[in-house]
Amino acid sequence: MAFSIVADQGRVVLVVIQGCLTQPDVAPPIDPFRALLGPEAYQRKVLLDLRDSNYLDSMCIGWLLSSQKRFRENGGQLVLHSLQPMAANVFSLLRLDKVFHIAEDQQKALELTRDEEV
Repeated sequence: MAFSIVADQGRVVLVVIQGCLTQPDVAPPIDPFRALLGPEAYQRKVLLDLRDSNYLDSMCIGWLLSSQKRFRENGGQLVLHSLQPMAANVFSLLRLDKVFHIAEDQQKALELTRDEEV
């Protein structure tokens, strides 16, 4: 699994996860967002492309939840998009779709970041 930047538009950055997200990828003290985006990572608007991640274990969901909290606390925003059906189903069953900003695709994710600015 690898995180990479697809596009950096200043305040908004598009990040893709290539491969399945599992515990070794996010276990403390690892902080993929800070490693990729630097110390101000949580002050930015991050659109996280999950199209290649059809599996998220419980550690990853916990990491996403704590990351979501960090984004909120630091004035940033995390938007998940392009979830595989199995992952979307897990988010729905756990009612995490009420916690996270989730969009169908990258374009709708960008629209969500603009809606938050209004």
